[in-house]
Amino acid sequence: MVLTTRPNSISPSMNRFKLIILTLLMGTGAWAQTTPASLPDSTQQELDESDGPIITEQEAEEALEKELKGKADSVQAYQILLPRLDFLSVCAGATITIPFKTIGPFDTDNTFMAQLIDRQGKVIGISLPFKKSPIQAVIPSYKLGSEVYQIQIISTIPIIQSNMVPIRLLETPTAQLTVADGSQAVRIMPGQEATLKVNLSGTAPWSFLLSDSTLVTQTMSNPHYLSVKPQAVKPYSIAAVANACGSGKTGGQVIVNVDDNPEPKLELKDAAKLARLCNGIPFQVAINATGKYKKGNRFVIQLADKSGVFKNISTPDSSGQLTTQIPASYKPGAYKLRVSSTAPVLLSETATITIVEPTVATLLKDSLHLGENETGELTVKFTGAGPWFVLLSDGTYENNILESPHKMKVKPLYNTNYQISSAGGLCGVGTFSGQAKVSVKSPPVTISIDRLPQNMACLGSTIEIPYKTTGRFNPGNKFSVQITDKTGRFVDLPTTVTPTSMQVKLTGIAQTDTIKTQLIRIISSSPAVSSTQEELDLIAPNKALGEVSGRGIVTPGQSTRIMLKFKNGLPPWSFTLSDGSAISGTFLNPYLISVAPEKTTEFKIVSLKSGCGTGTGKGSAVVQVEK
Repeated sequence: MVLTTRPNSISPSMNRFKLIILTLLMGTGAWAQTTPASLPDSTQQELDESDGPIITEQEAEEALEKELKGKADSVQAYQILLPRLDFLSVCAGATITIPFKTIGPFDTDNTFMAQLIDRQGKVIGISLPFKKSPIQAVIPSYKLGSEVYQIQIISTIPIIQSNMVPIRLLETPTAQLTVADGSQAVRIMPGQEATLKVNLSGTAPWSFLLSDSTLVTQTMSNPHYLSVKPQAVKPYSIAAVANACGSGKTGGQVIVNVDDNPEPKLELKDAAKLARLCNGIPFQVAINATGKYKKGNRFVIQLADKSGVFKNISTPDSSGQLTTQIPASYKPGAYKLRVSSTAPVLLSETATITIVEPTVATLLKDSLHLGENETGELTVKFTGAGPWFVLLSDGTYENNILESPHKMKVKPLYNTNYQISSAGGLCGVGTFSGQAKVSVKSPPVTISIDRLPQNMACLGSTIEIPYKTTGRFNPGNKFSVQITDKTGRFVDLPTTVTPTSMQVKLTGIAQTDTIKTQLIRIISSSPAVSSTQEELDLIAPNKALGEVSGRGIVTPGQSTRIMLKFKNGLPPWSFTLSDGSAISGTFLNPYLISVAPEKTTEFKIVSLKSGCGTGTGKGSAVVQVEK
């Protein structure tokens, strides 16, 4: 834009707008594109005197307002607020609707656009510009399923961005076909069924089509098993698989061989899983029995004893799901295991197994002496098949222990006798024994009574005894406060214990008409420790008596004093008069109190308390007011 004026055609205020526009152009860089940073006087004069379009004051104001608005946006409360989208799971390539809210006066030319941010922070636009909420966005088809991305909205005038919210992409499906045992071929007789297994991945539910046109829809099972019953040799594969994100990849081919009179075969499966077995613990032997067996055929597990003679150790079974356990008569050691059939008589190959010993754990008799907050080690010895686990009596637990003997770290707070609560290994919980003693050297245990807040108390009242302790008391320790009775023997007092003080009720002590000095102390039960002894003077629980007296004549606004005398009880005394005047905790006896009634008043005691509890009042004082 070129700014020109005509001589004598612009008002003085117009020069101000020329300066505004000039400053505006220089500030935004527009001027710098066409004019040097500093203008020679001749150039400035030429600008002032050159002919050209006239800019009005209103146009200057509008240009300034629009330009400065973008600059001011950074300090105004502009916001774009995205709601949660974690409930929304979509597929790559899908179109989604993104609602949002805005705060602030966005420019009329402003547009909003959605962006997708991946795990590495790469940002791509996924929508066209929109003027308002909601935005229609498209997830790129090349984005990976099962990944979590972030979505945000950006604006153009002003340029700000919203909060980021996560969104998960669904995963496209895959399907892999095998026989139920994981192989790629199976042999059956005519009329028999073969079980196939489909291993699925991606987001459920799945639908797939088998090559024989068998259709499975919306299955949640993974793996999914299905039975086929071909009349002749037939290959099977998965023709297609799909889920909410469309079709996916397939793999695997199974050959089902159909034989009218196949030769029976008997094989052990997964023999390596039988390497180590325990007496009395059930285990399963997997077999692969193919071919034509005679009616009434049974399978049985056999184990060779030390002499090499095989003996049946399972109940004959026709299903081929063989489960048994090692009899207790077989001692730990190496043995041969096989499976036999009865019709026809067939023997599988043999597998070498080891019958392992059950765990025996022994805590060695150690005697450790530890300082406060120190850690020590106890030794546990194992026999039998590991890995082992052990639980000590204080709750210390370790598992997956591979070496014997094994050191266990302990850090007791007190002197502790350790035992094994449970221990075992490959064969489950075994037997355990032994104990070890760990002593902990801790600071000496002491109890001290702080300065008593009062050295005199009434029988039957409750007092507070502040105290401190050092050292470490044992679990289950209890504190008690004791006081001497009339024979000088210490007796327990009802006590409420807090971390810093004890609330003690002075009951169960013989009353006396005179002040009696008693000894008081604190004791603990574990360990048995006694504090220092403090003296406490006890008096009979006499109720305090307060007597009011006095008489006077005053004019309105004048004050006079009335007198209260206290008898019995234990200071301090607290009282309230009939006019509402109240004094809390005075040791003065007698006590003079000033009163200034507005009219003739009779003053009495309406409540009285002392160190011995609630008391009573008597008497009255009359103050006459004359106008």
